[in-house]
Amino acid sequence: MKRLGFVLLVCVAAWFAVLPLSAQKVGLVLSGGGAKGLTHIGIIRALEENNIPIDYVAGTSMGAIVGSLYAMGYSPDDMERIIKSDDFKRWYTGDIEEKYVYYFKKNPPTPEFINIRVSLKNPLHKMKTQILPSSVVNPLQMNLAFVELFGQATASCRNDFNKLFIPFRCVASDVYNKRPIIFSRGDLGDAVRASMSFPAMFKPIEIDSVLAYDGGIYNNFPVNVMVEDFHPDIIIGSVVSSNPGKPKEGDLIGQLESMIMQKTDYTLPDSLGILMTFKYDDVNLMDFDRFDELHDIGYERAIQLMDTIKSRISRRVNYRQLTRRRIAYRNALPAFRFRKITIDGVNYQQQRYIRKEFHTEKDGSFDLEELRRGYFRLISDNMISEILPHVTYNPIDSVFNLRLKVTMEDDLSLRVGGNVGSNGSNQVYVGATYHNLNNFAKEFSFDGQLGQIYNNVQLSGRIDLPTRLPTSYRLVASLSTFDYQKQGKFLTKGNSPVFNKQKEEFVKLYVSIPFLSRQKAEFGIGLGNLEDQYFQTNIIDFSTAKRDRSQYTIFGGSVALDGNTLNSRQFATSGRRERLAAHIYTGREHFYPGIGEDSYEGGYKYIQSWLQLSYELERYYNLRHNFTLGAYLHAYYSSRNFSHNYRASMMQAGTFAPTAHSKITYNEAFRANQFVGAGICPIYQFNSVFHARAGIYGFVPIFPIKQDANRKAYYGELFHGVEYLGELALVVKLPFGAISAYVNHYSSPSKNWNFGLTLGWQVFGTRFME
Repeated sequence: MKRLGFVLLVCVAAWFAVLPLSAQKVGLVLSGGGAKGLTHIGIIRALEENNIPIDYVAGTSMGAIVGSLYAMGYSPDDMERIIKSDDFKRWYTGDIEEKYVYYFKKNPPTPEFINIRVSLKNPLHKMKTQILPSSVVNPLQMNLAFVELFGQATASCRNDFNKLFIPFRCVASDVYNKRPIIFSRGDLGDAVRASMSFPAMFKPIEIDSVLAYDGGIYNNFPVNVMVEDFHPDIIIGSVVSSNPGKPKEGDLIGQLESMIMQKTDYTLPDSLGILMTFKYDDVNLMDFDRFDELHDIGYERAIQLMDTIKSRISRRVNYRQLTRRRIAYRNALPAFRFRKITIDGVNYQQQRYIRKEFHTEKDGSFDLEELRRGYFRLISDNMISEILPHVTYNPIDSVFNLRLKVTMEDDLSLRVGGNVGSNGSNQVYVGATYHNLNNFAKEFSFDGQLGQIYNNVQLSGRIDLPTRLPTSYRLVASLSTFDYQKQGKFLTKGNSPVFNKQKEEFVKLYVSIPFLSRQKAEFGIGLGNLEDQYFQTNIIDFSTAKRDRSQYTIFGGSVALDGNTLNSRQFATSGRRERLAAHIYTGREHFYPGIGEDSYEGGYKYIQSWLQLSYELERYYNLRHNFTLGAYLHAYYSSRNFSHNYRASMMQAGTFAPTAHSKITYNEAFRANQFVGAGICPIYQFNSVFHARAGIYGFVPIFPIKQDANRKAYYGELFHGVEYLGELALVVKLPFGAISAYVNHYSSPSKNWNFGLTLGWQVFGTRFME
């Protein structure tokens, strides 16, 4: 009997000795540090491969991102796929995926440097000047991305972060009250978004009437949060950051860190656990393309310490069982299906307009893809500044409710800009647009340009109707002149003087409907009065000479498929621009000679009708991280007969002008009534601001236009003659404009070399027959 009692006593003692080990809980604490935080994923991978449990996780900034993904049941492989995806890159660059670019809503580009938004209701009190963005990263992509990434997990845990797959905490900062904010409940996406909102880099969000910023300002390594909230038996800490040192001249981010970030205690007493510290001097905040390098550093450090980790943590978690539990958790998350839409920040009519952008089923529901398309359609509207979506889950109906916080743009936009160039393309631009959104969207615009070569005044009005098939009506009235005589000749060799001038005035109505998402179908009808002034000889007595004039009164219509997803209004490096257009015109030509007798006594008149077809494509292919190849194609056909003389015919012919310089140059070698032109443009991007581009283009007139002895035009031989042009440019793209230094060469006329420097945007107004 005594022997049996002794055995029982030993068993009980052994059970109590094992109990703390079996109940041993492990907390993982991850610091902030931007892209350096990718190191955390390597550490997590090493721990999982060695069956080390992670029972709680807490993080700040990038540590909050990695920690929240892990807390939602994402494996290291899942996190790697996300970080390396194009979607993730768009989240932190603000770029919009091509298929969601809603070109139907876009107006033609304008060359402004500054855009001032004014509220006519209270113009002195409320005024916003848009020169630089409010944050480096455009928040429009991130607003929706955080709903997609965190909405289901928030619904599953019922806003309680203890009920995630792994209990989770993150830290943000209340800079007004100078205190950290600890998130244990609420919208998970909001919590993580707040934790990573580094000032000036990311736009902060408002939570419970408090603007929440990056948690690293007050607590970049939340060991105390882990201890106070979870009481783990042991902590594993990963530190990839350090307290700000002495700022360096030119390092704006470093200077900002020194000004706003308080010192964080990055230590972890040995009694609490194991600390891994990483020192990085050459990793920038946004170096997410260095995933493999940073991940491997974390993985290798954890493997080196694995014997120590295992000696401190005796409990093990079977990796296969963990994977099965993770899959089961993710499969149990509610699917995204939306029904009720609540809209804040706008009036009733504007709410109706916004709701119509979401295509719903008969039961009023819509899915995630319809949410994406409706969201991007709305933010492409000039009248909406920002949309902040939130979702809440209704477990009874198993659907999500969507709440949109909409910020409307002020109703008056004032613009100033232009272009300065050594090539004579000096322009001053002013513009103003009144916007109004109620049951339908409407705007009225004035645009004016004054310069050496190009002058333009344009009035336009637009109405968008949110019908089942959205329809846009745009009326344009324009008056412009193009004076090639005033083109500068700075560092230019071999060009003959040009004294040609074009005037154009027209009224045209455009009716547009969406075509897919990236294009629109546009129907136009209008009346134009065009005048060309020119000399037909190079021997000119300027004391008595007057230009010959050809006047055209033209009526016609057009239909076009048009789309543009280029990432810049000039010097693009990604996206595509495509236009297929068919025109039918009828017109009357008058000729008035400027030199010699008028044999027609002012009575020359010629009436004709013609068909005009054109196709233009500009597209960029990203071949490597820093290398892009652009392709350009322009095909043109016109059945138009010749004008009174050769020079008049050439001035009305189609023009091949693939570069900025060629658009302001009159060169008859690159004009024809039927032609094909194509080129390639290799681009090397040193960074997001500075790149070098080389364009090589060929031009083939199907029937070149020749001049006979009487200065009349006639067609030459089929495909006789090939012209080319090449250009090399260094481009700096700034928020307010582009700086370009270029050198180019045209095959004709001979010795046609041009060098120049430009600043700004060279953008022209709408043309009648474009």
